[in-house]
Amino acid sequence: MAWLELKVPPPFVLFILAGIMWLDDRILGGGLVAGAPLFLGLILMAAGFGLAFTGLRTLISNSTTPSPSQIERARKLVTSGLYQFTRNPMYLGMVIFLVGVAAVFGNAWLLIEPGVFVAYITRFQIEPEERMLAAKFGADYVSYQKRVRRWI
Repeated sequence: MAWLELKVPPPFVLFILAGIMWLDDRILGGGLVAGAPLFLGLILMAAGFGLAFTGLRTLISNSTTPSPSQIERARKLVTSGLYQFTRNPMYLGMVIFLVGVAAVFGNAWLLIEPGVFVAYITRFQIEPEERMLAAKFGADYVSYQKRVRRWI
């Protein structure tokens, strides 16, 4: 399935899974958590969006590409800001956003979709990106990988 590597933009995967979560919630008959934690869910969604946006802004402010399909255009290895804590703040933000969606619905079964997102993004986005970044930035990237975790 290598043909899927870097083919589907991560925001598209996010929105498809959020739609599936909505559909699953309708099929499963509503929330499974008493008193759906709407407020918590909205906070998580906002935090996830903020994390992803901050990661994007950091790449742009460092004059490098945020596009995972154009890593060859990366001008520098960004290791500052959120990138000193996680190598993938934008993807982490998307996961937190999806967890927030599950909380808004108050349906614990919907936590499956953020897990699907992590598995898909790791295999078809992050691993190919890491190979390309290691080829482009060599020892600097390998050293960065050793210091900073992939997710958290």
